Amino acid sequence: MYKFIKLSLVLVGVLSFVGCFDFGDDKKKEVVDTNRTKIQAKLAVPQVEKIVEKPKKSLFKEVTSLARLEFFKIDATVKKKFLMVYFYSNNCHFCEKMKKETFSDFRIQEELEENYSVVHINYSEHKDVFKKIFHLSATPAIFFFDKEGHQIRDESFYGYQGAEDFLNKIELMAEPF
Repeated sequence: MYKFIKLSLVLVGVLSFVGCFDFGDDKKKEVVDTNRTKIQAKLAVPQVEKIVEKPKKSLFKEVTSLARLEFFKIDATVKKKFLMVYFYSNNCHFCEKMKKETFSDFRIQEELEENYSVVHINYSEHKDVFKKIFHLSATPAIFFFDKEGHQIRDESFYGYQGAEDFLNKIELMAEPF
């Protein structure tokens, strides 16, 4: 009987130490929780600010001339990647929507980074340079070039495309035959 009482006391002591039993220490617990919350709040604020302050590396390289576009075609060919050329305009609602909703999707960013060289051209500022070559009539417009630098006309498109549809398109294009 003495061993049973001793074993029971040891078990209760261990369980109370681990936290299974609460012997009325609610006030202590509230103080500890309050202090922990204050400390966590103090630590969390600077960390969030650091995350917000970090500039995101843009996948898009700016193109302002035909020579620069040719450079990126050659660069993509050397890297054995597809080239995606994205045309946008100032004050274009659907261009902004693609930027915010489609291109900001982390799955699209990962796929583009892995398999594509990506450039963008401000059509509002460089219309006369690119209109004859790409026969643009509206923005947003996206043109693709294969790994050898040839335009893939069947995959190019005009207008807004949501994240899921765009992801499916670029994943299918990047799959080996």
